[in-house]
Amino acid sequence: MSQVSPVVSARAIKSARAEIARAHFSEAGVLEWFSSTWMKDPQPLAADVWVFSPGFSQILVVRHRWRGMVPPGGKVEISEAPCEGARRELFEETGLNLEIADRPAFVSARKYHMDWPATLNISYWAIADPDKPLASEPGQPVEWVQFESPWRTYHSDDVSVMKSFVQKMRSNVLEDSALVAEHVA
Repeated sequence: MSQVSPVVSARAIKSARAEIARAHFSEAGVLEWFSSTWMKDPQPLAADVWVFSPGFSQILVVRHRWRGMVPPGGKVEISEAPCEGARRELFEETGLNLEIADRPAFVSARKYHMDWPATLNISYWAIADPDKPLASEPGQPVEWVQFESPWRTYHSDDVSVMKSFVQKMRSNVLEDSALVAEHVA
């Protein structure tokens, strides 16, 4: 497999570029940033999964030791496409092996630490039964929280994007609504 850098493969870059174009929501200017700034100094890609309960009343979060309550996710390994990394991270952090939606919910440029350069984060989404057993990683408990209640997250702007996404899903405006219909009574 050809690589453009020691941290990301050409396959992952091609997939990430396609996901930016397909996402339901994207941070303003993210495609231009990715094509210019990020490509000059590629960083590991990041992916997470917004896991909602049927009806979107709860969201699954991991209690990260310094980022607060965040969706399960992390670094996309060099051999993975972003959606593969999202699924793997979801399983590692929660024990859930879920079908994630084919189309990402949100893409953004992210800094995960003030000393680190920004990278591309791709947020996928899924529906899960809150009664399913969860398996946390040591030191990072996983829990369901009420979506509309205040919960502290490192990227506080995400909550407003998530709320817009949920509002559209509840209105069946998005084409992924078939996945929702399967899980919402």
